Amino acid sequence: MKQYIIIIGIMAVLAVLPGCVSMQDSSEAMQQQEDILLLKEDLNRTKGKLETLDMEYQRLLRELDALQGVAINSRGETSSTQARLGEIDRRLSVLEGARTKDRQAIVDQLSGKMADIMGDGTTGKSSRKSNTGSTKAATGAANTTGYEHAVKEGDTLSAIAAAYKVKTSAIIEANKLQSPYVLRPGQKLFVPQP
Repeated sequence: MKQYIIIIGIMAVLAVLPGCVSMQDSSEAMQQQEDILLLKEDLNRTKGKLETLDMEYQRLLRELDALQGVAINSRGETSSTQARLGEIDRRLSVLEGARTKDRQAIVDQLSGKMADIMGDGTTGKSSRKSNTGSTKAATGAANTTGYEHAVKEGDTLSAIAAAYKVKTSAIIEANKLQSPYVLRPGQKLFVPQP
């Protein structure tokens, strides 16, 4: 009988043993399936991130192309701006030349009018004398011809020189003026011919 019990015990153990193995197999299979699902989820997340990065890369490429287009247009605009600035500079030079000529014409006109105004105050005529009636310089320069000018209130040496179209230094030398910029009304100045 002991043998029966031992055989039944072995059979019972053998009967129980395959059941444990199959339970272990099914729990391992379930664990493997869960691991596979987790891996698939990780793979899908990684694919999503990769697609997002790819889209960002494409957007950056388009932005770079746009910026390069702007840079090329800017270079073209810069050269056209340089051309416009050159044209403006050329026009300014022409205007400056015309302005200088106009200024000289105005100075010449005013000098002539001042010479007429600085004439003799009693008769309204200019005190300029012709070459035949010109006064000789008081300094002894016997061959020097020119004009005698009577200084009036407000006359300046530079205005007198401009009126007669001579240099101020010529008037200073001809009259041996010690203080050339201090003139007295009624003072007689010899103005050499230009």
